[in-house]
Amino acid sequence: MPLDCETELETIYRTEFPWLVRFFRRRLNSAEDAQDLAHETMLRFMRVAPSRELAIPQAYLHRIATNLARDHAESGAQRLAQRAVPLIEGLDVEVGVDQHQIIASRDELAAWEAILSKLKPRTLEIFLLSRVDGFTYNEVAAKLGMTIWNVKKHMRKAIQHVERYRMAR
Repeated sequence: MPLDCETELETIYRTEFPWLVRFFRRRLNSAEDAQDLAHETMLRFMRVAPSRELAIPQAYLHRIATNLARDHAESGAQRLAQRAVPLIEGLDVEVGVDQHQIIASRDELAAWEAILSKLKPRTLEIFLLSRVDGFTYNEVAAKLGMTIWNVKKHMRKAIQHVERYRMAR
């Protein structure tokens, strides 16, 4: 039966909202984003609930929340990827024989090796397949027998790690 009674919707809101906040906080590690996405979940639920027959409203809320968490993570990874720059800018530019430039390049390469060595082996492998070898996330997932979701999670960690280092420089 469709949920058309305001008190029934209010009851669902009161009982399920705290669970939604905890659900998002565990996945996003951000109290603000957790609150925002919990509100968005309830808003989407309340738009649809009065017109649908929902045997288990909590299951529908969980589906909405799961989709929002995935979309939020994907959009975050895309934002990071758009902000990311090549590891060593100007690597493909032809450089004359300048001893100072050679030494600086070696130092830069050593610094990047040190930074990347701090990544977990699986995360490093995925990062290198994507950024160095040019594989797409789908190709990396197929090559390593992983889900695209896990590839994106590892890439997000690697990009955040690199961004933290670049900001500290």
